Amino acid sequence: MDALQGVTILDFSSHIAGPYCTKLLADLGARVIKVERPGGDPARNLPPFLGDEPGPDRSATFQYLNTNKESIVLDLKRPEARDVVRALVQRADLVVTASPPRVEKALGIDYATLSGYRDIPVVAITNFGHEGPYRDYSLDDLVVYAMGAEMYSHGLLHREPLKLGGTAATLQCGAMAAVAAMGALTAYEVHGVGQLVDVPCFNVQVNNIDRRSSSILAYRFSGRVQDRPASHISGLAGGIYPVADGYVEIAALPGTYWRRFVEMIGDESLKDPALDSPLAALQPGAREAVDAIVIPWMLERTRAEVWEAAREHHVMCGPLYTGLDLRNDENFRERGLWTTIQHPELGELPMLGRPYIFEKTPWRIRSAAPRLGEHTRTILQEAGFEPAAIDTLAAAGVIA
Repeated sequence: MDALQGVTILDFSSHIAGPYCTKLLADLGARVIKVERPGGDPARNLPPFLGDEPGPDRSATFQYLNTNKESIVLDLKRPEARDVVRALVQRADLVVTASPPRVEKALGIDYATLSGYRDIPVVAITNFGHEGPYRDYSLDDLVVYAMGAEMYSHGLLHREPLKLGGTAATLQCGAMAAVAAMGALTAYEVHGVGQLVDVPCFNVQVNNIDRRSSSILAYRFSGRVQDRPASHISGLAGGIYPVADGYVEIAALPGTYWRRFVEMIGDESLKDPALDSPLAALQPGAREAVDAIVIPWMLERTRAEVWEAAREHHVMCGPLYTGLDLRNDENFRERGLWTTIQHPELGELPMLGRPYIFEKTPWRIRSAAPRLGEHTRTILQEAGFEPAAIDTLAAAGVIA
C-alpha cells in the first residue's frame, strides 16, 4: 500500500516547479494525470539527454520530474477541450496548475472555471500571485533570487552580487507546493473544503530556509541591510581546498573550530595563540602564510583521507562530490539514494531513489516518466468518452 494510494491529481503544470510538486505526490502513491500541450512539456527538451541524443523521452530532467505519472495530450486552446477538462475534473481529488493568471483564464483552467465544474481544491503555482501589479510578470531563478533580497548579500564585498546556481528556487517552489497540496487534500477530505491554494514562487523564496529570511528580519529589527562579506572565509583558514583527487571544504572559524583544525594539520607554528583571533586575519600576509602550510598538507592527501582526519579531530569538513562520486558511494547506495527504472523504449535507467523512508507505506517508483500521450485514450475512456468521440477529438487535433 502507498501513502497516497486512491488519490487522483489532475496536473496541468509543465517545466520544473509544478512537475516537481506532482512528482513528490506521485512517488507517494497518488495517481497523477499529466495534461501536456501538443508537442509535450517543454522539459522534454531539457538536457542532459541519454547518450547526448535529444528526444522527447531522453531528457534526464523530464524523466526525474515525471516518474509515476500518466500522460494525456490535450490542446487547451481549443474550445472542445473544455468538455474534456470538465470530465477529468469530475474524477480528480486535486488539481495543480502552474501558469500566469491571464494564461490560466485563457486556457480555462483558472480556479473560477474549475470550481464551477466541481468544488475541488486547486493548487495554483504562480510567479507573483493572482493579485497585484506583478501578477502576470515572468519569473525565473535569476529574477526571483535577485528580487527576493538574497542575491545582494551573496558574493564578496568588492565584487558584484552572485546568483545561486541551477534551478534551486524553482525546485523549492515545487516542494512548497507539494506541502500546500497535502494541506489542501486534508482540508478537502476532513472538512469538505474545496479552495484555491495560491503558491507564488516569489513568496516561497522570501520565506526561504537560507539566510534570506533572517537578513530581511534583521532589517526590520535593526535597520541593518545584509551586505556581502569582505572575504569568503572569516578567519585565517577555511573554505575550499584542493586535495590530491579533487576538493574539500573546511570550516575553521576562530575559536574551537580553529583549534581543532590546527590539531588536524599538526604544524606547531599554527598553535601560536595570536593566530586564534578574528583580528589575526587582518594582518598583512597572515592568510598567505597559513596557506603555505595548509595547502601542501592538503595536496598530499585524498578527499577520503582528509575527511577521515577531520572526523578524527572533529573538524567540520566535507568532500566535494561529483554525481559519479554519489553514484559510487556505498553508504548512499545501501541507503536507497539510487534506484533504477524500466522505460519501454530506453530500457533500464538509473534514477535517484527515496528522499525519506516510510516504515509501512514505502516510497517507490512504480513507472518511468510517461511517453507523450501514452495514456490519452485510456484516461478518456475512463472519463466516459466513447471510442467514436475520442476518434473525433483526435482527428480534430484536440487530443493526441
